[in-house]
Amino acid sequence: MEYLTVIKIIAVPLLLWLVSLIVRRWGDFVGALVSGLPLVSGPVSLIITLEQGVEFASGMAYNALPGICACIFFGVAYSWLATRLRWQATLFFTLLLYFGFAALECMAPRSLPVYSALALAAPLIGLRVLPRPAAHRAKGWKAPTAHKGPPWMQMGVGMAAMIGETEGAAWLGPQWSGILIFFPVISGVVGLFAHIENGPEAVIRVFRGTFTGFTGATSFAITVAWLVTSLPVWLTYTLAAAAAMGSSALVAHFVKR
Repeated sequence: MEYLTVIKIIAVPLLLWLVSLIVRRWGDFVGALVSGLPLVSGPVSLIITLEQGVEFASGMAYNALPGICACIFFGVAYSWLATRLRWQATLFFTLLLYFGFAALECMAPRSLPVYSALALAAPLIGLRVLPRPAAHRAKGWKAPTAHKGPPWMQMGVGMAAMIGETEGAAWLGPQWSGILIFFPVISGVVGLFAHIENGPEAVIRVFRGTFTGFTGATSFAITVAWLVTSLPVWLTYTLAAAAAMGSSALVAHFVKR
């Protein structure tokens, strides 16, 4: 299916470019709020559904719910480590913690209602435990020298992650594919470059916005997990997109910057 390959190549770079424009216009929080929506996971999920079938997609969406918890864990870990470490060490240790957390989730008992509840609660818990933006100042932390990450570099990282996730789906199986479908491609790239360019306070703003938007990603995954085997694919993903946008807008209304 050649059109799917085209989508893989252009979708994430265009979305990252869009997020970068939003960040320039409205700031880190709003840009991250958009990036927290299922902009990557949605197209990836649809592509894998079309390639692997609805039964595979149902299992993947089910396993995406602990993946959401792992992604929130990634954001919390990166934000706290960013107040102490340079971006290279922060990224390295955060990835180690992320994959360790995901591996533990793979061994946990399975329950769709329980996972749905945990995934809905995870972004709200993440918002509560993020560090305060000025938490590092009293400890004399010095922000790294600002230097801009070129847009093509961010777009290239995102495209590589999109292709890796979709092409590796059949080999990884629905469990790891589901968890990794919410690997923080856009928010991770945006957060990384925010760290490089503007220091830990920008990282905290990014993940605060991401967690707010992730309520939408959670609603998306839950809708697909429950409906994809009983409704047409187009209707399932239409309802999932509507649930994502509606829930994100609701939470964003109550979250102050």
